[in-house]
Amino acid sequence: MNKKVGIIIILTLAALGYLVIYTFGPSSTTSIGPQVNPESLKPAQASAVAHDNETFKVYHNKDIAENFYAVSVPQSWQILSVTSNAGEYDFGFDGGAAKVELKDVPDTSTLELFILSQEEPSLRTSLGGYKRIGYRKININGNDAYQLHYLSDIDSVKYENIKTYITGQDRAAAITLSIPQTMVASLKNTSDLVTNSFSWENK
Repeated sequence: MNKKVGIIIILTLAALGYLVIYTFGPSSTTSIGPQVNPESLKPAQASAVAHDNETFKVYHNKDIAENFYAVSVPQSWQILSVTSNAGEYDFGFDGGAAKVELKDVPDTSTLELFILSQEEPSLRTSLGGYKRIGYRKININGNDAYQLHYLSDIDSVKYENIKTYITGQDRAAAITLSIPQTMVASLKNTSDLVTNSFSWENK
C-alpha cells in the first residue's frame, strides 16, 4: 500500500472513532523468535567431583518454554561468546570445545531418523576428514538418547567428536564434545560427566 494513501485511511478511521495501528517499512513483516534469557548465562556452583576433585558449574537454560534444561561443565570451561541462538551454549576449554543446543525435530520424523537422514549427512559434507567410529542408543537421566562418535580434521589437527542427542517433550537436545585425539584419554571422565549431567527441567 502507498504510504500516503495509508495515512489518509488511518486519519479517516480515526475521525470515525476507530483505534488504528498501522506500521510501515521492514518492521511490519519482522517476527521475533525465542530470545536468549540473560538468566541462562549465570551459572550456579555445583559440588566437587570425586574423580579429580574438579568443581563443576551448572547452567540452567530457560530460553524456550517447554525446553528448559540444566547441564554441568567444569569450572575452567568458559563460554566462547554469547550466542544469539536461544537454548544454546558454546564452551571452550584447553584444546577443545563443546556445544549444547536444541534441535527442532520434524513431527513427521523420529529423533533417530532425523540423526541418520539429516544430521549425519550434514556433518559428512561440512567437516573435513569425517569418519564415523561409533553409534549407539543410550539413556540420559531417563531419556532415550543416541550417541554419534566420529573423527574430523580442523587445521590439520585430528579431533574425536562425541555428539549425544537426547529426546525431549518438545525439542531434542544435542551435546557435542570435540577433543584432540591426543587428549581423549585424559578427558574421557570429564566428557562423560558433562553428557550425563544433562536433565530437562520442564515443570
